[in-house]
Amino acid sequence: MRKVLAVLCTCALAVLLIYVVTLLPAMGDPDNPTNSNVVPRYLEQGEQEAGTRNIVAGVVFNYRGYDTMGEVAIFSAALAGIFAVLGAGRRKIGRAFIDESRVKFSFVSGTAVVLVMPLIILFSIYVIFYGTDSPGGGFQGGAAIGAGVMLFTAAFGFCRAQERIPHHVRIILESTAIGGFFLVGTAGVIGGANFLTYAIPSLSAQSQTALRAAMLLILQFGIGIKVGVICTSILFALLREEETDGVEHAC
Repeated sequence: MRKVLAVLCTCALAVLLIYVVTLLPAMGDPDNPTNSNVVPRYLEQGEQEAGTRNIVAGVVFNYRGYDTMGEVAIFSAALAGIFAVLGAGRRKIGRAFIDESRVKFSFVSGTAVVLVMPLIILFSIYVIFYGTDSPGGGFQGGAAIGAGVMLFTAAFGFCRAQERIPHHVRIILESTAIGGFFLVGTAGVIGGANFLTYAIPSLSAQSQTALRAAMLLILQFGIGIKVGVICTSILFALLREEETDGVEHAC
């Protein structure tokens, strides 16, 4: 009976979604509100209203800031789901098959990774901090950080990588984006504005510009660190294995 009810509910939801799609404006229609109102406003008034020359960043953090905050929460929920499926949180012994590979460590590869890693981190920082004025942002910079950690792990192994970014540090860093949204939103409310308005009405116009830039920078930095750390945590969770022989090969 439960299976039948589940199938009926799924079919009803599918019919509803298909009906809603039929009511949407045709793609490319010039009278579509997206083409006649939304996009022109983003392009013509986005820099003034959102406070950033990067229109994409203005849309992500200003026009649809609440949606971005929800995406950050989804990242945390996805990480929690991965940990629940893999049982990574219950494993006290850290080991990965990558550390037991018979392939000998390559001095050339290790040296190349050591030389490239600072450049990857520097590039990530640049992408994060200049995301409001140029292409980039916290999501892109965080992905670059995660890619760098993957490269380091592939070259030096799971244990060495986990020593550089231990679990208790990752737990703290995973909350930077949520903390950034809370800090910026609360500051606006305390200053007499709405949540996530990047403004305090009592300040002067020049101070408002500097304050908005600082608030956007806080969010970019928080998201960048969070995305990088989540990529790292997912990688470690996938690599981590339980001991089966009774011998501890813990990192």
